[in-house]
Amino acid sequence: IKEEAKTQPPKNVAAPKPSRSKTQPPKLQINLYRKIALSFIFLTLALLAVIFYFSFVKVTIIITPADERVSNNLIVDIYDKNKQGESASLSSGAVGGAAEQIEVEESKIYEAGGADIIGEEATGKVTIINDYNKNQPLVATTRLLSSDGKLFRIKNTVNAPAGGSVEVEVYADQPSAAMAVGPTKFTIPGLWAGLQDKIYAESKETIQYQKKTKKFIEQSDIDAGLVDLRKALLAKAESAVNDKYKDYSRKLYKINDDSVSAIIGAKAGEEKDNFSISMKANVAAVAFQNEPIAKMAEEKLASSLATGKELTGFDKNNISYSLDNINLEQGAATISASFEGRMVLKDGGSIIDREKILGLSREQLDDYLANLAGVSSYEVKFSPSFINKVPNLADRIKIEIKK
Repeated sequence: IKEEAKTQPPKNVAAPKPSRSKTQPPKLQINLYRKIALSFIFLTLALLAVIFYFSFVKVTIIITPADERVSNNLIVDIYDKNKQGESASLSSGAVGGAAEQIEVEESKIYEAGGADIIGEEATGKVTIINDYNKNQPLVATTRLLSSDGKLFRIKNTVNAPAGGSVEVEVYADQPSAAMAVGPTKFTIPGLWAGLQDKIYAESKETIQYQKKTKKFIEQSDIDAGLVDLRKALLAKAESAVNDKYKDYSRKLYKINDDSVSAIIGAKAGEEKDNFSISMKANVAAVAFQNEPIAKMAEEKLASSLATGKELTGFDKNNISYSLDNINLEQGAATISASFEGRMVLKDGGSIIDREKILGLSREQLDDYLANLAGVSSYEVKFSPSFINKVPNLADRIKIEIKK
C-alpha cells in the first residue's frame, strides 16, 4: 500500500498539456496544398501554351515574283555549204549557210542646200484688154496701177489689138511683201484719161513676192549625199541577196569600206542648183537559218541564270545579228547574236532568308519584304489570325511562289 501511494500523483495537480510543435493546424495544411495545386496548374498551362505555339503558330508568305529581263550574246561561225559541204559545218558545231561578196553601184541627183540672197522681186502676169477701135502699143516699163494704188511695170513691149487682149509679165517697181496682190484690175496712168476706161489690165492670179537667191553646194550636202547613197547600195544588195537566198530566214549585209569609190559632180562652194553622186562598192552578204542559233541562244540564257531563277520567256524571232567578218576563200563568216528573255523566281528560299525574319513584327516583316529585289508583290498570312509576329522557329515559316 505504501508503494502505491508513492507512484500516484498528488490530488488536485493538473496533467501536463501535449506539445503544439508536434502537430499543425488544418488551415495551414490547406494553404500549402493550394499553393502546390496552383503551381501545378500554372506549369501545365505554360506547357500547353508552348505545345500550342510549336504546333499551331505559323506564318505563310506568298511571293509573286517580278518579271525580270536577262540578256546575253553569242558568236557563231557560218559556213558556206556550197563550198565547205554540209558535214563540215555540222562537225565544227557551226551553222550552215551561204557567204559571198557582191558588187553594187548607184547614182543619184541631190539638191544644193546653200543659198545667198541677192535681191527680191514681186512678179506675175496680167492681161491687157483693149476695148477701143484701134491697136494700142505699150512699151516695156509701162506703168500699171492696181486698184489699191500699187505700182507695177510691164516687162516687155506689147501691142494690144483693137477689141482684143494680150498677156504680159509684170513686176513691182519697188518689190516688197506688201506687193503680193491678189486678182485685181489695173489702170494704165500713161494713157490719155479718156482711154483709161477702155484700155486697162486685169490679173487672174496673185502676184508672187519672193527673195532672189543664188544657190551653191555646201559640204554638208555632199556628206549627206554620200551617206544616203551608201544606204542605197545596201538596199540594192539586200534586194539581190533576198532574191537569191529565199530559202534562208536571215540575211546580213556589210559594205567593205576599202572597196567604196564615189564620183561627186560638184565641189563645196560651187554655184549650182543640184549635183550628182555615183558610188560603187563590194558588199559582203551572209545567209543562214535562224532556228539553230535561236536554240543555242535559249540554252545559253537558261544556263546563265542565277540559282533560284528560271527562264519564262524567250522570243526566237527577236535576235539581233551583226556581221563581224567574212572569209570568201574559206567560204566562212563570223556573226554576233544578241538576245534577251524574261526570268522569275523559281523558289522562295533563294530570296528570303528565314533567319533574318525570325521574331519580326508585321511592320518589320512588311519593310523587309517591300525591299526585296525580284518581288512584284507579296501576301502574308498569320495562323492563328490574331498572331502578328513571325515565329522564332524557321520551320514554322512557309514560303510559296505564286505563278
